[in-house]
Amino acid sequence: MRTVYDFVFSLSRDAGSTEDIPESDRRWLTEAKATLPERLSSDFDILFGSEHAVIVAGLAVDRPDVTSAAGLVDLVAATQPDEITQLMFAGASHDPEMRPVVERALAGDKQAVFDLTCDYPEEKREVMVRAVTKRSEMKDAILAVLSAWRAPFEDIEERVKDILDRDVEMRSSDVRTLEPVELVEKTTGGLRYLSERGVRRVILAPSYFARPYNMVMSADDWRLFGYPVADAAIEGDDTLAPPQGVVRLHRALGDETRLRILKLLTDGDRYLTEIAAQLELSKPTIKHHLALLRAAGLVTVTEEGGLTYYSLRRPRLDEASVELKRFLIN
Repeated sequence: MRTVYDFVFSLSRDAGSTEDIPESDRRWLTEAKATLPERLSSDFDILFGSEHAVIVAGLAVDRPDVTSAAGLVDLVAATQPDEITQLMFAGASHDPEMRPVVERALAGDKQAVFDLTCDYPEEKREVMVRAVTKRSEMKDAILAVLSAWRAPFEDIEERVKDILDRDVEMRSSDVRTLEPVELVEKTTGGLRYLSERGVRRVILAPSYFARPYNMVMSADDWRLFGYPVADAAIEGDDTLAPPQGVVRLHRALGDETRLRILKLLTDGDRYLTEIAAQLELSKPTIKHHLALLRAAGLVTVTEEGGLTYYSLRRPRLDEASVELKRFLIN
């Protein structure tokens, strides 16, 4: 439980993009980001807005003493550029076939750089090539953005910490009673993580600014899920406001494409490619709809052997009318 992760997650373009964060903090995000120096706007948007450099928060995983925005800025400043680049390619390094390619790319092999980055979308490919070939420049750009964001974030950091504390306290019973796979799935709201060879730690980190999504990071021997804090962890004084869980659920159900996806999943688990082909829509479009369905608790996402497939969470359908009645009648 550390605000160090939200410090970085709050820079994401998705942070505050839905009503799962109160309007006052969505407004704060917009206004605070507008104060960043113009010279940083490109690096801010490309590196953090699009989440290419969010993995830098992973530097804190093995440093429990680094708990805050200030601590991460100091840690990044003290970290060698090569270490940051290696972290950005940790996912590829986890694949035994790709590990030699990463090593050759970091050694300056141009063909290896191409092989390592050629499958990324164009914008991200440019960033990843830069991370390999201009490592010091990449570190300086990341550090400049984080240094500029530190002061605005510190204005709300203590309040965010209180929210994270409440969420962890509310989940203490789950931590004591649930098996690891069940704990991850319940805490993340539908990510079913199965063990991988070489991964010795799975870390659950509560996040305010990730709501309603999960921010997933990985390195050679750990996986981190920055999961969205529960609605009840966020204090509010509007007695007429519906719980965000109810809003998310009915918003997810109020779309024809998402209903078609749910209908398709009633026949069994499906891979992203299968769903896209069946509905004749692009994979990015289907992935967006699946993210909203997952956030509403209607779909389980399972990663196994490098593959990801989706399942219908049938009990959640039964809860839809119950939660609505509880809000309206109680």
